[in-house]
Amino acid sequence: MKRGLYRIRGIGDLPNDARVDDDGIEVPLEEELYRKRGYLPPFELLPWSEEYLRLPQSAEGVGVTKEGTERAARERSRQEFLGRFRKP
Repeated sequence: MKRGLYRIRGIGDLPNDARVDDDGIEVPLEEELYRKRGYLPPFELLPWSEEYLRLPQSAEGVGVTKEGTERAARERSRQEFLGRFRKP
């Protein structure tokens, strides 16, 4: 089942996004679409990406920590990519 993970602030005039877990794959959705489809938890209860990527994902051990590290690395790469297009 698809479930919301976290939200990302829109850049400039762009809308906020949510990341949804779809069987282990993170899928980006605009806030409006997330709300229309009725995903849980409600959009306003999702943590912001900064909070989500800082949180320990589980106490199960190294595998989960590695997953969290990879997720954080992907998000950093995404932010660096988007930073190239931001106007000073």
